[in-house]
Amino acid sequence: MHSPARKFKAGGSGARRLYVDAKAMDDSRIAARPPGYGVPPEVYDIACGWDPGPEIARLLQVARWAGCRPGSALELGCGTGRLLRALRAEVPRVRGLERSSAMVEHAHRCAAPEVRQGDMTDFNLGRPFDLIFASANTVRHVLEDEALVRLWRCIGAHLSPGGVFVADLELGRAAEAGKVGPPVTWTVSRAATEVRSTWRVVAPPAGDTCRCRIEYTFEARGPRLSGRWQERFALRTYDAAEFIELARRHAGLEPQGLYEIRDPYLFETPAEKARGRFLVVLRSPQPTPAPK
Repeated sequence: MHSPARKFKAGGSGARRLYVDAKAMDDSRIAARPPGYGVPPEVYDIACGWDPGPEIARLLQVARWAGCRPGSALELGCGTGRLLRALRAEVPRVRGLERSSAMVEHAHRCAAPEVRQGDMTDFNLGRPFDLIFASANTVRHVLEDEALVRLWRCIGAHLSPGGVFVADLELGRAAEAGKVGPPVTWTVSRAATEVRSTWRVVAPPAGDTCRCRIEYTFEARGPRLSGRWQERFALRTYDAAEFIELARRHAGLEPQGLYEIRDPYLFETPAEKARGRFLVVLRSPQPTPAPK
């Protein structure tokens, strides 16, 4: 691992601007829907439509720190392909995997033909990738132990020798309890449409389930797209050591770095102190050279 003092500043100021809104939204007209399926993909695409440049810069930098300059990349749970469209300028061959057919269709309409429909816990793409990654908290949607084992086995089977897997996620099971309370809210506009999004942790991990409960609300206002939607779902919580051990046990990956994201910086942090949003960087083994 690199020195804990090592940090990286992503260029530009494209990271999303967040602010806390302590006033609860009126949800009397909001229907609860499964994650990723009830919200129109057009709304989701605007809500997550901030500049992808800093995210791509961070991703490629930590891959390089792990010794990987990717010629191919796969994103798991890629949604509408926002990051893939930006990554194409840096990596020659990209592919995305997304479970929702509506998201896939929207990705194709938005010039992301590399997106394919599939389940990240059960896929076989017939080729390896130098870089596999999952954006903010995507891997936390896998809740069941059996599905988690399948996820890691699929990742291990699809990484090139010496390839790198990067997960962007919140770490620290005990820290989840401190997130219950006022929502985090952000607003993104595109053309004449504005989408206000609210993310709220409504319950910390309970008992031995390792799951917290989330409410994710979208409110769109525009001449052709207007409405309110809410997703209610669970996310699995991890301590860093547990996450690394699962990757090692089921995919044969070894840790290369834990980098706390404090936009626009990355700070390397030891596993025992990892609390907050991190990039977890793991690498597949290099092939053993044949004896001469």
